Amino acid sequence: MTHPLATTLQDVDMRTQRALVLGAGGRLGGHLVTELSRRGWPTRALRRWRSAPPSAQLRGVEDAVGDIFDPVSLDQALAGVNHVFYCVAPRPEHPGDTWMGRAVEGIRRTLEAGRGAGVDRVVVVSCASTLARVAPGKFADERGHYLPGSSDDPRQESKYAVEQECYRYFADGMDIVMVLPTLMVGPGIDLSPFAALDVLAEQPLNIVDVRQVAFATAQALQHGRSGERYIIGGKNTVAGEVFEGWGSPRTSRWFGAASERPRDHAIVSRGQWVSSARAHHDLKLGERQEGAPRMS
Repeated sequence: MTHPLATTLQDVDMRTQRALVLGAGGRLGGHLVTELSRRGWPTRALRRWRSAPPSAQLRGVEDAVGDIFDPVSLDQALAGVNHVFYCVAPRPEHPGDTWMGRAVEGIRRTLEAGRGAGVDRVVVVSCASTLARVAPGKFADERGHYLPGSSDDPRQESKYAVEQECYRYFADGMDIVMVLPTLMVGPGIDLSPFAALDVLAEQPLNIVDVRQVAFATAQALQHGRSGERYIIGGKNTVAGEVFEGWGSPRTSRWFGAASERPRDHAIVSRGQWVSSARAHHDLKLGERQEGAPRMS
């Protein structure tokens, strides 16, 4: 078992380890499973029963059906696992549920069960909306943290709460690394719900290909430093460029039919550029392997 004060796992041969991907049926989870298979890392992919199973062509991937809120299936998924990728974003499902409650309960259940199972390292996928606001023209980085209560978005608050739980467990000896993707684009990502937002075309925005996020998340397992969080970003651009053709020339804004707010709308609504310099340095994102996506 890795010493709880270890900073990286770069000397560990991951082909001799087993990783568990929680949320393998989600937007990022499926791409992450593919990335781990490409690397030859033995992987167990936990998905809910409604999600599609991993491709049968992926080598070294074990399909598992379960739920982090079901203690039996979670313990079964953790059996024999060395490392965990937490790609879960729980949402309220029952009367009385809240975004905050589900998010905090989900990460606590996972970390407690992981500690009981002797898991070495947990990589938690959060969101770049937990960064502090910066002045126009500046670049946000990992040093700034979201101010609780400064948004009316319960999902943004819940992401911040999950990170605070991770810090708490890290202080108690768990080896945890966090990754904060910006607005993910690419295969399997539907951006149409963002058209319901009222955002200036000149709004600063950072976008990143979901396959790049999967690559960086895998790198975080091996090269990330314990207790750190890493911005996984790509191109710094503006909303009008990303959503070209959706705007009104008269108002310079883009609109769409009213609908539920998209999951990561805070990244778009807040509008800021980011620096991914720490991730590029620590996670060695420039070390491309055969078949790996190119990092921006």
